[in-house]
Amino acid sequence: MNNLNFDEFKQAISDYVGVAPEEITRDTDVYDDLFLDSLGLFGLGSEITETFKLNVPLSLVASISKVGEIFDLLNEKGTPTED
Repeated sequence: MNNLNFDEFKQAISDYVGVAPEEITRDTDVYDDLFLDSLGLFGLGSEITETFKLNVPLSLVASISKVGEIFDLLNEKGTPTED
């Protein structure tokens, strides 16, 4: 477990998509609520992994659509990046 802070995580998403952080919850759908397509999700993933210095296997991200699922995946399965 990486002990990520959900508020900081929401802020990172907010900065990327331009939606106020208070509008982002664990149940926010990245496609329907944040209006991202698969390329946008990939970009968001790149931004988040760079911000928090954690990597996750892309194969685990393919079926994710909720912000809370992304947070849990990064928090539980993320591995530190090499600087």
